[in-house]
Amino acid sequence: MTSPRRVAVLGGGACGLTAAHALASRGADVTVLEREPRPGGLCGTVERAGFRFDFGGHRFISRSRALEDLVRELVGDELLVRTRSSAVLHRGRRFRYPLELDDVVRTAGLRRGAGAVLSYAGERVRQRLNPSGDVSFEDWVVHRFGRSLYDAFFGPYTEKLWGLAPTEISADWASQRISLLSLSDVMLRLVGARRSPTRSYARRYLYPRLGIGQIFERMTQAIARAGGRVQLGARVSGLDVARGRVRAVRFSDERGDHELACDAAIATLALPDLARFVGVRGEAARASSRLRFRAIRLHNLLLDGPEVSPHTWMYVSEPRYLMSRIQEPRHRSPDMAPPGATSLMLEIPCDRGDAVWSAPEDELHQRCLADLRALGFDVASRVRGRFSTFVEEGYPIYHLDYRRDRARALGAVGEVENLIACGRQGAFRYVFMDTAMEMGLEAARAALGERRTAGVADLNAEGGLIEARALTA
Repeated sequence: MTSPRRVAVLGGGACGLTAAHALASRGADVTVLEREPRPGGLCGTVERAGFRFDFGGHRFISRSRALEDLVRELVGDELLVRTRSSAVLHRGRRFRYPLELDDVVRTAGLRRGAGAVLSYAGERVRQRLNPSGDVSFEDWVVHRFGRSLYDAFFGPYTEKLWGLAPTEISADWASQRISLLSLSDVMLRLVGARRSPTRSYARRYLYPRLGIGQIFERMTQAIARAGGRVQLGARVSGLDVARGRVRAVRFSDERGDHELACDAAIATLALPDLARFVGVRGEAARASSRLRFRAIRLHNLLLDGPEVSPHTWMYVSEPRYLMSRIQEPRHRSPDMAPPGATSLMLEIPCDRGDAVWSAPEDELHQRCLADLRALGFDVASRVRGRFSTFVEEGYPIYHLDYRRDRARALGAVGEVENLIACGRQGAFRYVFMDTAMEMGLEAARAALGERRTAGVADLNAEGGLIEARALTA
């Protein structure tokens, strides 16, 4: 009888845990190393005094019936069907999300609305007479929506989110994440020549009663029942690579330093860290060092009283406000807050170690309350408690040459034949939860020798979901 294949999974987020679950179910000897004290990674949930907060804005939608069946099996009757409601807050007005030009015209007023229409029409004429390519985010948006909408919404929000001028962000970001409405159809609707909606959006989604992390808490339990191990608080510090293969993983926890022998490794660690661990040199090392992530500080408010707004989340486009998005968790599940209470999550983009990341809690709290008050939400008297959570590697930054740098880094890592890079951080792709989970399933197959490791990081399972292609993050 042959020994089970030993697989180390580096990172216990959506991708890593799904891979480990598939491996354990197949009888592999699998160990997950997760640096945080809870499972789920970016898809985790934290509880405080009966309030629950996710690490970002999560929902489950998938084209894969098998993946949906897995989630239903794990969460059972506690998986809720919810309907998303979103808005964009801008200059004291509330716009429909995703942006629709007819709503912009009605809400912004005749002068500004007409200016947006004329700007769009002028850009279409310019592109027809003298077409130009899409290099940057700004190019892509202006060519398709006009300068007016770009200056009002897309540009300011994007720069706040990424901390980078939109002229320095690849057009790939826009093409992958912005729902391209047919604005010509919208203009026909404005004059009554067309009445059907321009496009439909999948607004209904699945969500666990106790937060998105409930999926991965249940998955962790299932891995243990199948004989696998999930070690929390275990930070990977290096890889033992010999003759083009990973032989062992080095990690540390509260008990000290350790080494875990393995036959294959699935890594959802940040790609630059992974490249460093395998000893990448030369141009590939320089390329990986240029791959950066945007961090997020989440300021969580525990509030007395009824809901603050009817929306699941609201985007805040203007740079003068600290937060980029406001979320009210109980709109996803009523059990995200105790009876008679609600909560807000304020997403604040930043860089690890900068002034926002390092700001004292009370100082940040007062600034957030002032911003909320200016936006029309005076909740200071309702605050029962508050705290921050931090995401070090929230969003991979698609700088202009990111595709070349990513390819070089992945290519160098891929030379280690039994190492599979995947997940949002490991693949350096801004993928949603369902795609990360599907990557995990494919990574498990690769670790068992059932498919090639190449291509796992480029798995694309989002094409048919219109809601997943959004105006913003």
